[in-house]
Amino acid sequence: MPHMLRAGPYRTIQLEDGQAVPYYIIPFDKRGACVGPKTRAHLIDAARDGGFSDIFLFSHGWNNDWSVATGRYEDFLKGYMDMRAAHDLAMPGGYKPLLVGVFWPSTALVFGESEKGPAIAAGDPAAMDTAVAEELEEISALAEDLDAMAAARLYELAQRDALDSDEAVELAEILKQVYIGSDDELGEDEPVSAEDLVEFWAQAQAEPDDLDDFGTVDSAADDGPQAAFIGGLIKKLDPRPAIRSVTVYKMKDRAGKVGARGVGPLLHDLLAASDARLHQIGHSYGGKVMLSATAIAPLPREVDSMLLLQPAVSHLCFASKVPGTNRSGGYQPVLERVKKPILSTFSRHDFPLTKIFHLALRRKTDLGEAQIAAGEPPSRYAALGGFGPRRCNEKLIDIQSVNGAYDLDPEVQIYGLRGDEAINGHGDISNEATWWALYTLASH
Repeated sequence: MPHMLRAGPYRTIQLEDGQAVPYYIIPFDKRGACVGPKTRAHLIDAARDGGFSDIFLFSHGWNNDWSVATGRYEDFLKGYMDMRAAHDLAMPGGYKPLLVGVFWPSTALVFGESEKGPAIAAGDPAAMDTAVAEELEEISALAEDLDAMAAARLYELAQRDALDSDEAVELAEILKQVYIGSDDELGEDEPVSAEDLVEFWAQAQAEPDDLDDFGTVDSAADDGPQAAFIGGLIKKLDPRPAIRSVTVYKMKDRAGKVGARGVGPLLHDLLAASDARLHQIGHSYGGKVMLSATAIAPLPREVDSMLLLQPAVSHLCFASKVPGTNRSGGYQPVLERVKKPILSTFSRHDFPLTKIFHLALRRKTDLGEAQIAAGEPPSRYAALGGFGPRRCNEKLIDIQSVNGAYDLDPEVQIYGLRGDEAINGHGDISNEATWWALYTLASH
């Protein structure tokens, strides 16, 4: 993130009609505290005095640094505008948008040259120093939750080129303590076994496709060992992606904190300052940011619309009753705070959310956010972005291409958009089908 964030828009974006649109980035730290309070204050003043018709509030997901997050926002916005221009799609009269992107610290445990990009690959000493410092900082952050002996062993195992079966289980026993997060939407934590963790690590390492976008290292690269099995037991495991996968929990809980403590008050203030239609868009754990922001407390008025793109939260998060509990989904209140039906994409091509999420996130706090592969969910812990919403009077429909009609029933509060034909991976969320879904919400 830039050292100084000016008290004003991050940039302005030109619409096809020549209108200059202010585009703000509001940064938060891992606790949800706003890092740019002057920028935030400037945004609220602009919302109050600028006469805007629509506010678009975006949140990125896991594994996005400043340049990636801002680049993805701009890619989505540019694609959206290009689609409107190419298909001559009008907006309501008096359309004057305000764009707001959230930035939260969502990267962790970047190991080695293959994961740092061209600067380190080229041998840049300063970039290498930064990479080493980041690696040490993140592993130290994990070790903070451990006693001295366990921390020392964690450091030792982290530097191995590969772990055998016994060492993998030992590492899992150490990290079990870290895997229990602070997200208490549904009550007490459920124990996670070391064997469950090793199974998760091995599957993620054996099938790395699409995982980097979710935050897990593609360990099939030439510089790391691939998982190997003998008689069903793991023979070797790269400890780096295994340790990094702890952030499945840490980043999920962090997204909830940032949403509830930081973006929630921002959402409240934007709605109070202006009568503009407010549209929320969240990708991956950015969906949790937006849902937490909307659920944490009553709002001054309704959010106009919400588009969740491959959200990495429970498919039962809106459920009227979560199976095996006496509770509703943790995000059920959101349904009453969004005016239009919520649209939430899911795709069988999203490997992390159809194959990994329900293996990794098995605490009671993950259940309902409070059984799954683009068919019936394989478990109660399945992901919303893998299988669509369930047990909340939902409708599952195919995502539409440009000019395809969405016949949205106002009595249905959430639609799952089956994106198998348009979304080919967890990060493949900037395309004409997703832009069209946003246009459908924002133009009516």
